[in-house]
Amino acid sequence: MSTQLNNLLDNLYGRAQQATETGLQLQQSLLLEWTRCLPGFTARGPSVSDRYGQLQEAWSRSVLSTARAQRELLDQQFDLAINSLDFLVGAGVESSEPVAEAEAPASTAAQPVAEKSPPLAGGEKAKPVPSPPEREVAPELPVGAARNIYQKVAVVTGAASGIGAAVARDLAERGARAVMLVDRSEGVEDLAKTINEEVGREVAVAKVGDTTDEGFRKRVFNDADESYGMVTIVVPAAGITRDALSVRIDKETGKAQIYPAETFRQVTEVNLLAPIYWGIEMVARIAEDRKRRGLKRWEPAETIQGVVVFLGSVSSQGNKGQISYAVAKAGLEGAAATLTKEAIFHGVRCGIIHPGFTDTPMARALGQDFLDKHVLPYTQLRRLIRPEEIADAICFMISNSAVSGELWCDAGWHPPA
Repeated sequence: MSTQLNNLLDNLYGRAQQATETGLQLQQSLLLEWTRCLPGFTARGPSVSDRYGQLQEAWSRSVLSTARAQRELLDQQFDLAINSLDFLVGAGVESSEPVAEAEAPASTAAQPVAEKSPPLAGGEKAKPVPSPPEREVAPELPVGAARNIYQKVAVVTGAASGIGAAVARDLAERGARAVMLVDRSEGVEDLAKTINEEVGREVAVAKVGDTTDEGFRKRVFNDADESYGMVTIVVPAAGITRDALSVRIDKETGKAQIYPAETFRQVTEVNLLAPIYWGIEMVARIAEDRKRRGLKRWEPAETIQGVVVFLGSVSSQGNKGQISYAVAKAGLEGAAATLTKEAIFHGVRCGIIHPGFTDTPMARALGQDFLDKHVLPYTQLRRLIRPEEIADAICFMISNSAVSGELWCDAGWHPPA
């Protein structure tokens, strides 16, 4: 009888361990649900507010289901203890067959499997230990996909050509769910078709419009959110140059010609203000989304909520004949540094990349003679940078959360004094 009693106690102890472990699994499953309440919720509905209502309802159901499972687990443990005491004190241990030892509890990495309970006094059976809610496991990244890019929604401005086109193509190839190709040129539509054919899926979406237009900017974000989910990557690459000396003397009149203020405003509007506000637009929407879900300051246990990468330039150090362009690119450094400190409160990273002279229509417009005389001799690689090299660096900044601040991709260009 002593052996039978020991075996029964061992069995009860094993089941208590398993029940405790199941409780921990339920807590883990509950915490896991928080990770699903992140920007980029992809349920599609007639409006943004409807989707957030669906998300709130799903979360409420999860909490209620977990609470019920925990209550059932406590009831099962209580019933098991009472029935076992009744059996030991009232009826005694009559069976001469040993009680089977409890199986070793499942590890915390696996779901505990409910097993049949041995009969107790009166022929009753203990309630089976309930399995916790199914745990959703994040899929492994496919070959070629990049972290912080895979299944994300991105916006790239200036995407019709040059660095913008290369970035859009790279994001699509690295697994982005959707890439909004923004440009004032209708050529962006042909590029979107080409990218979709290359990657074999509908990922690139053309948006033709003026990047300095606030209404157009908001429509791009709204369309992306309604069709694909929240935008969490922004690369504002649109830019123009209107190069000329700040002061030049007319040889005939001897009068000084000053760089036109209107031209200065145009360059800074496209190259400075517009990029900043495309980045801020994403930060604002992520901040609102977190507020709706009752979240405050972003915590490291969460995933990164979004990334902004501005396009600076080596000209930010100063470059002859580029007074407006150099000011705009230097201004982006200050914007990136400030937004970095502000946006991380909401989980958004911000950085800036400074390309050197890159083989784009903008650089080619300078003329081959200018490039041969003033650019290539002072570049270590003695060639123009390829757009895809800049795109690769940008994707590196996006995918690696430890990379912050400024990244220089100048091919070793150091202009003479």
